Amino acid sequence: MTDEQWEAQNGSLSPIEAVAKGLCWCCTGNGVLYTAFGGVQRTVACPEKCNSGKAKR
Repeated sequence: MTDEQWEAQNGSLSPIEAVAKGLCWCCTGNGVLYTAFGGVQRTVACPEKCNSGKAKR
């Protein structure tokens, strides 16, 4: 998987769209963020501690 394909897993929702659907604005419902640089691909826990991708209430 290329770095671009890896990062595409983050989703395409904007923060406003994610919140409107009841999802975390930061990870858009994934619960994690996908990042890559120079061929090093990492999965990082959502910094918002959003409880598995759900929006905080």
